[in-house]
Amino acid sequence: MANEFYHVPEATGDPAEGVSTKAFSANYLEALYGKIGAWKHIRNFTADVSAVGESVTVPSLPTLVAGNISFTDGSYTADNTAVDHPTIVINKAKQVSHKIPRTVYHQAKINVEAAFAANAAKAVAKSMDSEMIALIAALTNTAGTLGADLDEDKLNAAVGKLVENEVELEDPQKFVWILPASQYSAVKKLRGYDKYRIMASQTDANGTRDVQADLQTLLGFPLYFSNDSALTVSGGKIGGLFYKDSVGIAIQRMPSMEPIQRVPGTINLELLTWTLFGIKALKPSLAVKLLTK
Repeated sequence: MANEFYHVPEATGDPAEGVSTKAFSANYLEALYGKIGAWKHIRNFTADVSAVGESVTVPSLPTLVAGNISFTDGSYTADNTAVDHPTIVINKAKQVSHKIPRTVYHQAKINVEAAFAANAAKAVAKSMDSEMIALIAALTNTAGTLGADLDEDKLNAAVGKLVENEVELEDPQKFVWILPASQYSAVKKLRGYDKYRIMASQTDANGTRDVQADLQTLLGFPLYFSNDSALTVSGGKIGGLFYKDSVGIAIQRMPSMEPIQRVPGTINLELLTWTLFGIKALKPSLAVKLLTK
């Protein structure tokens, strides 16, 4: 069945500690896809891959332009712009493991597998966000100033870079901010009007442009803070504003769960799962690097 974990055939060990692989699978996948994560706002695909090095083709439509038709002879000039066919290579292998004493496992008042599944999914999602963050430094669209806090003008300038590339703003869920945690205080001081996705000045009286913005959004777009080291550069910090089509991520459809292993020489059990995925900048012009502090 798709989207379920499977035991690795060549794995050794005794899985008969009361663990249901199918139940673990359901808990993991629910946590991975049900939880929020910056990667969920870019183009993401569940791919039928089983090995590192496989690739997934992601057709990417170009910007189309309406051309003129002659009123005299009905002629027109065809636009033969080719459809791009970028590929995402599956080149990331991530594992999550945890050891627990058998005595604790059997006497636990919580469902150990469910707890591990939820935390494992969170760790994998965080690693995907980290791979997105690694792409920010190479972006050529920039806004903001190194060593200075973000403000309304800098944020609007970032969105303006995408507007210049004919990005439509109607669906906020197609955008996502990833900002350094150092900007939490600066962003918290801004106030927003979600309907029009504008920001109000800190000095505006309550009611003039609505109440303080929910920090889950910024200019109406989903917002995530991170302490990832890749956001630290010489002279300050960087962040990113991504449009859905700017980056693509392909995720293995059937991540693997190893049978629970007894750790030799101990009374510990090891829970282990691993998954494959790939990530690639598809249209870098649809993302912006924010310079800040």
